[in-house]
Amino acid sequence: MPTCVSRSPTPGLRAGVAAVEFAVCAPLLILMLVGVWEVGRMVHVQQLLSNAVREGGRQASIGTRTLDDVQTAVVNDLKVNGIGGVAKSDVTFLNVTQPAKTDPTQAAQMDLLRVSVSVPYDNVRWSLVPQITNVRFLTASAEWVCTKDIPITVNDTIPTN
Repeated sequence: MPTCVSRSPTPGLRAGVAAVEFAVCAPLLILMLVGVWEVGRMVHVQQLLSNAVREGGRQASIGTRTLDDVQTAVVNDLKVNGIGGVAKSDVTFLNVTQPAKTDPTQAAQMDLLRVSVSVPYDNVRWSLVPQITNVRFLTASAEWVCTKDIPITVNDTIPTN
């Protein structure tokens, strides 16, 4: 029983079709790949910023760390994780309960404290294509309650009656 094999009547006419199709589709595929790459980088950096401000908020909530200590903790956490170029001035502290108190050491127990950081997106992006997104800054903030101990005095004399 003969088998039917389909062959192009002129095999030479289809020789470069795959190369032409790839040349047409490649720019679109590369653009999509770079876009996915940048979105992944944005999500990664956003997570690193969130972790850093959480650490800063934890430091502030202790009640014994100064504003400089909190800012240094955030900057160092980011630097350890590969996010450089962040200055202490990019890290802000706010006592939400008592805004006049600008240092974590002045906070009272149960004050709501907020630590925030803002980083220019151009400092952390990987691709050189700025048109992928219109995001200019990546920001994160964390709120903690001050857990500063309230000093108590203990009467250490034994009653005689």
